[in-house]
Amino acid sequence: MSKRKGTLYPDFQSRRDLIPCQGACPVNTDARGYVTAIAAGEPEQAYLIAREPNPFASICGRVCAAPCEAACRRGSIDDPITIRALKRFVTEQFGAEAGSEHSLASRIPEEQIPSINTTKWNRSVLQKLQMNEARDRKIAVVGSGVAGLTCAHDLALLGYNVTVYEKQDVAGGMLHLGVPEYRLPRDLVRAEIESVLSLGVDLKLGKALGSDFSLSELRQENEAVFLGIGATQGRDLAIEGADLDGVLKAVEYLINVHLGFQAELGERVVVIGGGDVAMDAARTVLRQKGLPQPDIPEQVSSEMYETLDAAREALRRGAKEVTVLCLESWDEMPAQKFEIDEAIEEGVRIIPRKGPNRIIGRDGSVVGVETRSVISVFDTDGRFNPSFQDGTETIYPCDSIILAVGQTADLSCFTSKDGLKTTLQGTIQVDPETLVTSLPDVFAGGDVAFGPRIFIEAVENGHRAAISIHRYLSGQKLLSGGDGVWSRLDPYIAFLGGRGDKPGQLPSAWVRQFGRQEPQTIPTHRRVGIAEVEVCYAPGTATEQGERCLRCSVHPIFSASLCILCGGCVDVCPSRCFRILSRERLEQTDPSLVPEEIHAIKDSSNQALMVIDTGECIRCGLCSVRCPTDAITMERFDFTETLSYGQSS
Repeated sequence: MSKRKGTLYPDFQSRRDLIPCQGACPVNTDARGYVTAIAAGEPEQAYLIAREPNPFASICGRVCAAPCEAACRRGSIDDPITIRALKRFVTEQFGAEAGSEHSLASRIPEEQIPSINTTKWNRSVLQKLQMNEARDRKIAVVGSGVAGLTCAHDLALLGYNVTVYEKQDVAGGMLHLGVPEYRLPRDLVRAEIESVLSLGVDLKLGKALGSDFSLSELRQENEAVFLGIGATQGRDLAIEGADLDGVLKAVEYLINVHLGFQAELGERVVVIGGGDVAMDAARTVLRQKGLPQPDIPEQVSSEMYETLDAAREALRRGAKEVTVLCLESWDEMPAQKFEIDEAIEEGVRIIPRKGPNRIIGRDGSVVGVETRSVISVFDTDGRFNPSFQDGTETIYPCDSIILAVGQTADLSCFTSKDGLKTTLQGTIQVDPETLVTSLPDVFAGGDVAFGPRIFIEAVENGHRAAISIHRYLSGQKLLSGGDGVWSRLDPYIAFLGGRGDKPGQLPSAWVRQFGRQEPQTIPTHRRVGIAEVEVCYAPGTATEQGERCLRCSVHPIFSASLCILCGGCVDVCPSRCFRILSRERLEQTDPSLVPEEIHAIKDSSNQALMVIDTGECIRCGLCSVRCPTDAITMERFDFTETLSYGQSS
């Protein structure tokens, strides 16, 4: 598309910055793209957009913390778009959980597969690497969690011979061992992992670093190593009684439950912590009580009988009362709101602003926890530094205590002979940009390098590590780039008409036509065992929720040479985006209050300035419809990101 004379087009980075949902995603998922595709009735296209930067898009549609939603501009009007739930809507139709016969990847030509399975991987890069016989180069990945499998995924696509080592007998890391099944079905986890393994990745289960092999041995057998062993140890509380029998750590409790082991918790359980792990632990404890008794067929093997009998015994030992004590207020709690709401709905009692003072024991076992009221959690500099009010001691009787106060990595698998540097925080020391460790051929990412992080950040670490490993082995830089194209839209069709409004009508009707609707959940009495709580959107609901998007990729493009300063755009704009100011007035205005786009226009007597605040724009198109000289057009910005070869390093 040719640019009109005198027309100001934002530069590439400015345009990207105006799509905050994408900028907030660690892997730059084009959330705006798949949300609007759903609204347009194009779910297959929506899936391709969601899947391109993320090999675990289906899992992300269920458990992602959704930083994109926190950044969504729709939140300034009422509530953000339900981006995570909309991703699940399309992955259920075309993703790994849809089965091979329904998966979109099984129904497209083989030569197009890389566009689905890669993040920014340019096909010419793939072909060039494969011609370089990268398959003969061996890389070891330790840990089959999100970071490790993402790294393995990208390296396999780049043609490397990748082997993943996992110390447990199941793959997936905390996806399998930490996230409860009522949030994340294990069949889905297995399907996503199988998609990675289908690229030629070799998986070795039951192989532990430090006991079955050493880091030095891995380095001798491979040209590079990626460490993604996670943070699987819970942190202690430095208070009296923390070593009593009946005090458990949340992450270790969850791992044992998901490996099939049971803990005797008693009838009253207290969980200390206010994050997602605390909520997961509390809700998992509740699911060990009151489950339906399994029916035993008349003829079953003795092994099956023992399994079912053990299940009955586990049910009989369930807790009757679960209380969460947390330092934070309701607004400060780090757990996701839906997790808090669902925990309360299921019967978990949450008491905010309570800090543990000591754990009370009798005969070596827990009988209660004493707390103090919290004055503040953070100091004046915003640092975590809780302060407590004396004389507010309260005792909560309990049979068990689960500590959900943080996680740390288990670095006992390394020895001084390995030469791997660690930090005072108990993580592996890495270069924050390349993720290389103190050893030039060893890279690390995810929780073991940065401490506990959200799911999608581990995906980003895996991508970044793969790029760095490739650069290290090939001596070739992969440079990020992008191409942007502007396309003019018909505002009647693309905006007003598309929502059923009449041309020239204020857009408040369609802007507020649909409010945010959270995904439905199954009734509380059915939330037993591994039953998945959240329900996927119905097609009609998904379309309505997609239509709430403000379409941040569309921009009002202004041509100063065509403007006659009639003020029509100023009058019609429902968001007060347009203003006509004299230069003198603009100079008297606080610069921090001036929007980013200023257009100088010569009127008959003096120089005037048209100011457009694109941050407030809701992309309704009314200014374009009203403009008599076609000085304002609505245009969509489409861009593609690629990786290309640069100078050898």
